[in-house]
Amino acid sequence: MADSGVAGDRAPTAVSGDTSGPDDPGRVENPGRVAPDPGDGSGYKADGPSKHTDRKAVAYFRDQWGAADEATSHIKDIRTVGRYLRIYTNLPENAGNSSHAITLCERGMTYLKANGVKDPVVFVQARFGENGNPVLANILGPSDSTCRVTHPAPN
Repeated sequence: MADSGVAGDRAPTAVSGDTSGPDDPGRVENPGRVAPDPGDGSGYKADGPSKHTDRKAVAYFRDQWGAADEATSHIKDIRTVGRYLRIYTNLPENAGNSSHAITLCERGMTYLKANGVKDPVVFVQARFGENGNPVLANILGPSDSTCRVTHPAPN
């Protein structure tokens, strides 16, 4: 039986067994093409599946790595807008460049490349907090060769 929802730090239903069909009112007809509206409180925090969820990406992660995979188990939502993939997690803000964040970023690149996206951009983001959903790992385009977040050296 599939996981029935979010409990504590477990993966959301969308990652562990979303089976929504075409008649599901929460289904996104154009997955990856709907941008979250900051005024939409029901999906703005990205703390679980919402109308902004890219169900195709969720299914890909579920099918490729499964909800039991340690890195995948941290996913709360996945959203795509154009060539940008955002993977929202339950990881803390201080998990920047952690092994789980880097793994999810690399898997996001694999997903986008498998879908023919040119110059993909991936952000893996922390759970919602005082600073929103801070970026933990990212690929910013063709000149970026690693998922590690780098910071400019202080002057």
